[in-house]
This record gives sequence, structure tokens and C-alpha cells, in this order.
Amino acid sequence: MEPRPESALNEHQQRRLIVTCQYVDRLLADLDRAFAEAASNSPFGRYANDLAPAEQRLVRDYVARVRTQLLRMLDGQGLSPAPNRVGLRYSLLTHLMFVDVAVEELKPHYMEGYGKVAPEAETSLNGIVEELHGTVRQLTMYLSVDRSEGLRARLEKLGGVADVGLLDTLETLIGKYGLVEFRGALATVLDTLERRGLELAVFGRVSTGKSSLLNRLLGHDVLPVGVTPITAVPTRLTFGREPKLRVSFADAATRELNISALGEYASERENPGNTKRVLRLVVELPSPLLESGVTLVDTPGLGSLATTGATETLAYLPHCDVAAVLVDAASTLTSEDLSLIGLLLSTGIRVSVLLSKADLLSDSDREAALTYTRQVLAREFELPVAVTAVSVLPAFGVLFQAWRGAELTPLIADQDRERQKAAARKLEVLRSQVEVTLQRLSTGDTPGPAATVGESRGADTELQTAAGQITALERRIDALALALPRRGEEIIGRTADLLDRQVAPQSALAQAYGAIAGDAAQEIGRALQELSSGLVTVRQRVAHSVHAALEPEDAVSHEHRLRDVPMPGLPTEIVVPLEGKERLLGHGFARAIVAKRLERAVGGVVRSSLDAYAAVLRRWALDSLDEIRVEWTARTDALRADIDRRLGHSEATAVDRKEVESDLRRLSAMAGR
Repeated sequence: MEPRPESALNEHQQRRLIVTCQYVDRLLADLDRAFAEAASNSPFGRYANDLAPAEQRLVRDYVARVRTQLLRMLDGQGLSPAPNRVGLRYSLLTHLMFVDVAVEELKPHYMEGYGKVAPEAETSLNGIVEELHGTVRQLTMYLSVDRSEGLRARLEKLGGVADVGLLDTLETLIGKYGLVEFRGALATVLDTLERRGLELAVFGRVSTGKSSLLNRLLGHDVLPVGVTPITAVPTRLTFGREPKLRVSFADAATRELNISALGEYASERENPGNTKRVLRLVVELPSPLLESGVTLVDTPGLGSLATTGATETLAYLPHCDVAAVLVDAASTLTSEDLSLIGLLLSTGIRVSVLLSKADLLSDSDREAALTYTRQVLAREFELPVAVTAVSVLPAFGVLFQAWRGAELTPLIADQDRERQKAAARKLEVLRSQVEVTLQRLSTGDTPGPAATVGESRGADTELQTAAGQITALERRIDALALALPRRGEEIIGRTADLLDRQVAPQSALAQAYGAIAGDAAQEIGRALQELSSGLVTVRQRVAHSVHAALEPEDAVSHEHRLRDVPMPGLPTEIVVPLEGKERLLGHGFARAIVAKRLERAVGGVVRSSLDAYAAVLRRWALDSLDEIRVEWTARTDALRADIDRRLGHSEATAVDRKEVESDLRRLSAMAGR
């Protein structure tokens, strides 16, 4: 309401009145929070609800009356509260940032000011922090996408879809049994059914030619191309009459920009680690391919030194309908490629493998590469995976057109059907996961005898301890990386020793540098490998101890697929000046002279090179660790939720066995729908 000019109060008095009313309203809000806290199951709640329902209604009515009187008083003075309302989503995201900071400060090294932390407590604290960070991260990711329309309303709009019955059943069961871990997957299936057209995403390791392939498809050189990691977040390409870029942020309004600004937000060089907090990049182009309804997605390269690239890709992964995984034809199919393909297949996504840069191979070598790749994929996966050789070079256009005609054109021609098939695959994966969880809730239908409370508590402790190892390794990586630049003197001394054994000066320096820096890299690499393998073992052991089923790809032990360790190398050719009798080593005095001369000549370069390599090594290691962390959280989420329910830490603990069995029969009858 606009202020009335006849108000009898001056400007300062008006401001005082408004401020006081706002303060009273905040105190009333504290009453609202007290009601909510008393009704919650928070173990840290301050209030016990000792009011009868009729008393609660009476109190709420009086609070509402006080608020009404405040507004009437302001209105009588020609004033308005004029609130500056902040969106709840933004407020929640901001509060979660502070929660994450508070959780971080639970780490043992932050507590050492209060005394030495016992080793057993250190492991426990690290595990708690890792789990809390993971949960906060999941909620943050969920809130970062606007889902203002509820699932029920969205289901009603899908009334004509054949799968709506299964969707409705899953939505009911997820809500009924508090299976919050499946909310995101259900929303993803709904997203797939609601949108029009097909979503084709391009995945692969760094520098496999993803952006070049998409540029060729579009007929526009719109995506940045380079040999270094350049894509920081997934970039969606859709049809538009005019070229346009839309950038959505976690903490700011969406901006519409010229398409030339894409590199500022999509490149690791200009947006390192996604420091600009970009949530979504959408490029609109007047491309005939996009006009057909297809949406293309360029994803960050796995194996990138970009700290968030792999995480962004893994977070996006379930949302596409069809995936093209690019593999450099001149290299072999790596374990990282197989891991990615396995993840895509496990989420119900149709996958094809493209051997990119096929122009680098002769005709016979190309056929051999295709045969080898098909054999490996057939051995690794039960589902069929198409393999095709492609090149974006004009001289090899026949390869590109053959792939486009054989695979892409049929998808585009029948994209609505393909999209619905993709949704059906994702829905069946979700149905089977919910079914397994309900089997755990039903003591009669579990794979083995129900776990006791003691077994569940032991499993909970083991998962927590394993999660703590991730945080502990993060500290160890930091320590090793920080110590590396201080080993310059050790390199100089080792070089002098090699010279004493008549090794050529340049070779001696390279050997010494490579040994010191390489040892640090290999130590970190081994630690990551051991952690990853250990986590797989823990996951299997815990699942067995509580008689829970794991996802198919977790049923057998496998070696985690880590990217190659970046090995050290001196950035420039360094001349080691040695003259006259200094070459006649063999005496300690002469060695000392050589060491001093080496220090003066190359000490600064060695130390600066160690600084640079330590930064690269640390970034690679933390990126690899983050991939392990993301996989661990995803693989143990349902398992941990099940253990929480058994231990009574979840609201959905008391279930009727007969009712669960009835729901299980209903869900099982819908298999394959």
C-alpha cells in the first residue's frame, strides 16, 4: 500500500514505527519456529510440545491477530511494510553454504587448538565430515534446479503417457517410505518425458574431439576447441532464430549474452573450477539439425585437469537420452572409457562409441581398431554398443556422413519415440532399485536374514570409517604436494652424485628431477588406487553384512579406473656448466664445488619447475579424489539410507510387513512396463 500524504508522523518517526513492527514480526516468527521445532524429530531440538492441539490453534490464532493489528496500525498511519523478500531457494542455498563451512570445521586439524585428537577420533571425525559434505552437496545440487511444480502436478499433466501408472506408483512409494535417495532419479525421468525432442550428449576424455564433432554437426564453429581442457560445465545447444547465449548462475539472475562470450563461462582458462558458479549454459543457434527438435550437449572432458569438469559431467550424466562416447582412434580403449560407458548403460542410456580422429589411421589399422573395440565392449558389457569410426576433416567426409546416415538420421527421424524409450529404460532402472530397497524393508523378502541392530551399527561405522579415508587422503595429498617444492636441494645433491658416476650433466639433472618428482607422483597414484579398491571392498562387505543387494556393476570386485598420472619433466633445456678439473670428480671437495655451481646455475629453475609441477600434481590428484568421492556417494546412498532406517535414524522406520509385501507385489508386477 502506498504511503498516505496525510500521515501525522514525520519521516524519522515513520521509519521508527516500521522498524519496530518488523522487529515484533521477527519475534513472532520465532514463535512459528518454536512450533515447528517442537513438532520435528530433530535430536537437537530445544522444545518439547506440551500444548494440546486446541491450545496450539489458539496460540496461532492470536499470533495471526497480532500481525493483523500491526498491519492495521501501519495502514492507519499511511504506511506499508514494503518487505524486500528474498527467494526461499536462494536463502536455502546460502544457508547450505554456511552449513558446509561449519561441517568443514569439524575436521580434526581444526580441533587441534583444543588438544591432540586421538587417532580413532580422527578417523571418526573425517568420516562424519565426508558424509555430511556429501549430503549437503546432494541437497545443494537438487535446489540448484527450479522444481517449483510438484511431482504430483507434473504426473497429472502426463496423463496420456503409457508409463504414468508406474510413475505414480513409484512417486507414492518413495513418499510413503521416505526413500528420498530416489527423488532425483524420479525427477529425471519426468524431465525426460516432459520435454520435446531428443537429448544427445557427447562424452569422452580430454582432447578426443567432442567440440569439433559438434561444430561439424551444427555447421557453426561456436564451441571452443583446443588441446588443453577447455569445457568447464556442460553446454546445451538448442534451436533459436538468432544466435544467443543464456547463462544461469547459482547466486545471480540468468543473463542473455552474445554467443561470443561462451568461452568466458565454458572454458577452464576463463572459468577455472567453475568459480563463476555457472549452473547452466544454453546456446541457441539457427541450425537445421537443432530445428528438428534435437538438443546437443557438450560435456566436460573426463580426465581433465579441470577440478570440477569430471564432477559436472557425472552430475549431468543421467539426464541425456542418447550418448556418444568419443575415443581417440590413435589410442587404445582405456579403463576410464569403460567406466564411463558402464555408468551410462547402468542408468538406462543408449550408448554408441565413436573412434574419433580416424584420419590418423590407415584403412587396415582403422578396421583393426574397430574390431578390437567391439571385442572389448562385448566382453565388458552385456548390452550391445555400436562402434563407428569418424573424422571431422573434410577429406574424410565419407566417414562422417556414413555415421550420420547410419546412426544419427534414424534417431532424429523418430526422436519422440526414442525419447520415450530412453525414459522407459531409466524408469525400469529406478523401479528395480526401489524394489530392492523395499525387499530390505520387508524381513520376509530380503536376500538373507534381516540384519540385527548390532550388524547395522557395525556397517554404519565401517561406511563412516571408509568415508573418512577420503578426507584423510586429501590431507596427505596436500602435504605431499606442498613438500615437493622444498626438495630442490635434494635434486641438486642427487645430480652431483650422478655426475660423480660420469653421467652426462643434462641427463643427470633430468634423472634426479624425474626420480624425486616422479616418486611423489607415484606415491599419490598408489594411494588413490588403494583407496578406490578399498572402498569397493568395503561397499561389498557392508552390503553382505546387512544382507543388501548391490547394483550389478558392484557385484564383482574391480579396479578403479584412474586416469594416467601426469609425469614430471623440466620445462626447458637447462645447460649445466662444468669446466676443467671440476669434471674430474671422485673427491668430496670437488663434489661440493659442483653442487654449489649447480645451485647457482639451475637451482632457481628447478625450484620454480617443482612449484609448477606440484600444482599440476595436486590438481590432478584432488580431481581424481573427487571422482572417487562422487562415485562413493552415489554407490552408497541407497545402502546408507537403508542402514539409517534400520537404526531408527530415519522417520520411515516403522513399516507394516504385510503392507510392504503388498507394495512389492504391485511393483514387481510392473517390471518391464
